[in-house]
Amino acid sequence: MKFSSFGITINSDEIVNSISLHGIPVFHTSEMHIKPFLCRKSVCNLADIIAVFRESERFYIVGIEIKEWNAAVNPKLAIEYLETYRRTCEYFYLAAKHFSKSTLELKDIGLFDLTSMKVIKNPSYLFPDCDFRANLMKRIKKHFNVLSGVVEDPFQRTLPEF
Repeated sequence: MKFSSFGITINSDEIVNSISLHGIPVFHTSEMHIKPFLCRKSVCNLADIIAVFRESERFYIVGIEIKEWNAAVNPKLAIEYLETYRRTCEYFYLAAKHFSKSTLELKDIGLFDLTSMKVIKNPSYLFPDCDFRANLMKRIKKHFNVLSGVVEDPFQRTLPEF
């Protein structure tokens, strides 16, 4: 999957494969609804990239928002996106060419440099709303016919884990 704007093409496969903190990427898609309903208060309703990573028997939903412009991403914008993604995703990355110094100091947000195509700041676990995350995982499983053995609740365990 590729994103194009301002004459630049960004490959989502390359971004997802460059993130290694959460295990092995097993699925990703672009332009997917984040929440189970349309929310006019959110800065976005569609995630640029939703990825699922597998670490041992655990699966993590990771949201990635891409800002391709040349201006530095500021903390206000970064926090608005974090608040949108945090209810559904376990980790969130903001991908951009430039970040303001104060954005680099924000907690919880992972930062991905589009110029060097690497993670420059790891995110914290976001403790998503169980119902929101379950709804997104169900939609991924149903619409893409993948990850059939994955449990929807982020805190539910499977027998192979024991």
